[in-house]
Amino acid sequence: MGTVKRLSGINVDPNNSGFLRLRINRRLKELGLTDTDAYIARLNGIHGASEAQFLVESLATHTTDFFREQAHFDFLKTTGLPNLMQLGAGKEWPLVIWSAACSIGSELWTAGIVLHQFCLSTPDRLRWSLLGTDVSRRVLARAANAVFTLEELSGLSEDLRRAYILRSKPESQISAGGTLFRVTPDLRGKARFKWANLVDLEVGFSERADVAFMRNVLIYFKQKEKDAAIQNVLRRIRPGGYLITGHAEAISNLPEDLTQVAPSVYRKACNAK
Repeated sequence: MGTVKRLSGINVDPNNSGFLRLRINRRLKELGLTDTDAYIARLNGIHGASEAQFLVESLATHTTDFFREQAHFDFLKTTGLPNLMQLGAGKEWPLVIWSAACSIGSELWTAGIVLHQFCLSTPDRLRWSLLGTDVSRRVLARAANAVFTLEELSGLSEDLRRAYILRSKPESQISAGGTLFRVTPDLRGKARFKWANLVDLEVGFSERADVAFMRNVLIYFKQKEKDAAIQNVLRRIRPGGYLITGHAEAISNLPEDLTQVAPSVYRKACNAK
């Protein structure tokens, strides 16, 4: 699995062989191959690069919900966003929230809803945008499409569904059966999406953010890759901005310019670069 780790930084636990076999056996059937030796030959052949990327995407679990880990969004509303406004975010520069491993987009669109609601509660006219990145191009495309099933919207209250979700047009539907729903055009117009490998973030990735969500991604990495991903994301957070990780993903090697201010919420020093 060296190819997978090189492309994404994802560490495949040798003890999790059942999970690995399930994913590979499913792919063997799709390709009409008879055994893993044939699949390894494909990974090493002319289709190797595209096949390795497909394998990376199949090994990453894309489970996400609207308003998952609610406390993070409550912190933004009551503390994070007001603090960022005091620094000038939204006025002197557009305030940017970055979902660094955005999966199908639920986290990103939740952040957009929270930010829009915050703007409605303040007399200031704020400029803001959303940025979504992921190592999987397949789910990134789906995040940009912003189409969800009714079940995937379960974390949204009825009021928020009415305000930010529309019934999808038939041509936009991505699965047979059942009604699909889409995020409103106004909210979609605030978002941009880019492919990114957090462990090996390209020098040309020049995006800057005031808040970076990096939740439920560090669990895939060993310590060396975790440290690299954290440093790569931290460099793109503006001074005084916030890094938010999953509740089960504590940062053990805390960088000196990062301070924990709430459970799994960290703030970058205002005088940091």
